[in-house]
Parts: sequence; structure tokens; C-alpha cells
Amino acid sequence: MSNIKKSHFAILGLLSWQPQSGYDIKKLVEVGLSHFWNENYGNIYPTLDGLVRDGLAVKEAGNTSGRRTRNVYRITQQGQQLFDDWLAQPADLPIVRNELLLKFFLSGRLPNKASLRIVQNYQVHQQVILEDYRRSAAILGRAIETGTYPQEVMMLLNNDTRPLNTKQKARQCKFVLLTLRHGIMAVEARLAWCQEVMQVLTE
Repeated sequence: MSNIKKSHFAILGLLSWQPQSGYDIKKLVEVGLSHFWNENYGNIYPTLDGLVRDGLAVKEAGNTSGRRTRNVYRITQQGQQLFDDWLAQPADLPIVRNELLLKFFLSGRLPNKASLRIVQNYQVHQQVILEDYRRSAAILGRAIETGTYPQEVMMLLNNDTRPLNTKQKARQCKFVLLTLRHGIMAVEARLAWCQEVMQVLTE
């Protein structure tokens, strides 16, 4: 299992929710996963083709739009078993490559204003992200409370093969919200760090 890329498992997991096209997967990643997982659009179709080649998914012709046929990918029993086995394994520790911290670390021999500029720019960027996450969390919270799911939330809940009832929708929504809370708390910690750094450098 170690020689299979994590992207394969990410896409297998999304296919385990419902059959999807490559475009569907890209939109789902953008809407529901972007704060903790990204998939390059140019990598999705080669990954899907690899899953089909390995017998982990099958490709089926879906609806035709204009001259183009929308191919839909469906997970196989072998793919589901592999995904379930992967899900049961402990997760690898994240590999951290943080350009901001690298720049800040290397700015230690420069005047404080250079380091402050790096942190201030980072702070502005993180504040924008935090506001976006909080808006999404508010939408999810209202959906859970009222049982009314807007289109952007339904993208995360739709399942053609096993339609979700009201209780299942609320449960799935809570998992999305709890995952998003991880992102919110991480950004809040980064902003607290920015405040601490700026206070130290301006004293």
C-alpha cells in the first residue's frame, strides 16, 4: 500500500461517496477540501485513469453535453477494500514546507522592518482566509440547525447511489464543519503568532 500515492486514496474516497466525473471531483475539492487538501486539476484525470487501469475504478459514459461525453467514474469492490484498508491505517505526519516561516527565519540578519513586512503581509492573507472559513462555517451551522441545505452544501452531500436522509445529511454536514473548525483554529493560531512577533519586533 505504501507505493500508492495519497492522491489515489483521496480520489478513491470521493468516489466511495458517489460516482463522479473528473470535473465533479475538482469542484468537490474546491468547495469542501481546499482548506486541508488540494488536487491539481491536471493530475485528476491521470489518477482516475490509473485507478481504472488497476481495477480500482471503472469508467462509464454519462450524460452527453454538446459534443462531449461526460465520463463518470465508479469505485469497484477492490477499490473500496483498498480504501477501507488505507482508512484504518495511522495517518502519516504532515510534511511541512512553509515558505513564510523560511523567509522569516532567514530574515533574522536583516533590519526588523524587513521581518515585520513579511509578517504583516502574512497576517493580511491569513485574515482573509479566516473570514472565508468563518463564512463557510456559518453556512454549515445554519444548514445543520434548520435542515435546509444550500447548493454549495449539497455538493458535499449528494449521493446518486445511496440518497441521504435528513439525519445522514446532518451527520455528514457535521463532519465537514468539524474538519473546517480545524482550519479555523489553525488560522487563528497563525494570527496570534503574527501578533506576538510584531509585538516583540516593535519593542
